[in-house]
Amino acid sequence: MPVPLNIAHRGGAQLWPENTLPAFISAAEAGYDAAELDVQLTRDDRLIVFHDFRLKPGLCRTADGEWVRRRRFGPTPSIRELNYSEVRNFEVGRAKPGGLYARRHPHVDWRDGVVMPSLAEVIAGVRAINPGFRLFIEIKTALRRRGLSAPPEAVAEAVLGELHRQQCVATAVLVGFDWRGLVHAKKRCGTVQCWFSTLPRSRRGAHQIADSGGDGWFCPLTRAKAATIDSARASGLRFGVWTVNRSADMQRLIARGVDGICTDRPDRLRQVVVYRS
Repeated sequence: MPVPLNIAHRGGAQLWPENTLPAFISAAEAGYDAAELDVQLTRDDRLIVFHDFRLKPGLCRTADGEWVRRRRFGPTPSIRELNYSEVRNFEVGRAKPGGLYARRHPHVDWRDGVVMPSLAEVIAGVRAINPGFRLFIEIKTALRRRGLSAPPEAVAEAVLGELHRQQCVATAVLVGFDWRGLVHAKKRCGTVQCWFSTLPRSRRGAHQIADSGGDGWFCPLTRAKAATIDSARASGLRFGVWTVNRSADMQRLIARGVDGICTDRPDRLRQVVVYRS
């Protein structure tokens, strides 16, 4: 039975600080197949790796140790509001002790002095360890909040530019919920792999992905049923599932022959694969 790709979600968010260079390097060193990461454009159009559209309280802090807080009359600044140099002033390698994020990630190997990496740094870092290590790059754009992020086409264009500069199109898979960016990427570079993401309650599925030019379906766990997987296969799509952290779910998906499993616990998935073999 084929073994699915072991994709470390945000670099392995239950093992290392999410979306950080130490996480991606650790995932590559551990011998996992791939890592998923989120990329956005700063105000000066630099690609930065971070999940939330805004600085996250309880995770972001200044170099002098002050934790980011919501502003009195509004939310924290967005990545799109800040220049690359400003974003790099915030550390993201340690959650605030006792905070909600820290409580939800109790086993993380926290690191000090860690800032948001650029996409270029992540690519260079993992390729130095394993040139074949794959990156599932989410084009992170706001679907309904205009101005909260850069346009999807702009992010896709910037990502493609970096992939071409580092000659690693073949080891990259673009994913994302805003399909406009993926459609743009396929038009600009037909060889880049694009797995279209869907939300748990979305009615969009295999036919719409195939009609949009997708190569695969990046499906939420709650929708990854036998009929869904079969529909993807019938449409000629590869099938990946996010975010899968329970061993029982991993075993079921492996038995169904999915192509990739995105997990916060790639170490657990490896154990399940070894046990089944």
